[in-house]
Amino acid sequence: MDSARSSAGWELTEHTADVGIHAWGPSAASVFEQAALAMLSLITDVSAVEPAGERAVEAEAPAQDLLLAAFLNEVLYLIEAGRFVPAAVRVKELAQLRTEGGETGESWHVRARISGESFDRARHRVRTVVKAATLHGLSLTERDGAWEAAVVLDV
Repeated sequence: MDSARSSAGWELTEHTADVGIHAWGPSAASVFEQAALAMLSLITDVSAVEPAGERAVEAEAPAQDLLLAAFLNEVLYLIEAGRFVPAAVRVKELAQLRTEGGETGESWHVRARISGESFDRARHRVRTVVKAATLHGLSLTERDGAWEAAVVLDV
């Protein structure tokens, strides 16, 4: 990661028929937040969304990279099923789960608070329909204290 990307951020990347996200940050949690913001930017103009309410989003997966895709899919579910338009994403917990004996387990968990408001057709124009975060090309890596992720969205 170059010095221009030392803080958190994201960019959309080209992919054959879908859209890729490249996200980076100082922690895995910040990368999860940035990836969600990138996905949300495809769906609607986030600046037009009021942070009037909050919703909880949780996901679990057997590996940290798989957790990123599961998390993004839970945010999509909140949008589709909950008719809730996110304005901001804040990861509260990102951890490897412990087994009953206190040992580190093989599963990862994320818990986040999503602020936003109910969908209003008059104010929230849908830009792109995102069907799912895929496992194709999925990666989440840490190098020299900085985190990066790549994820492809099915649009």
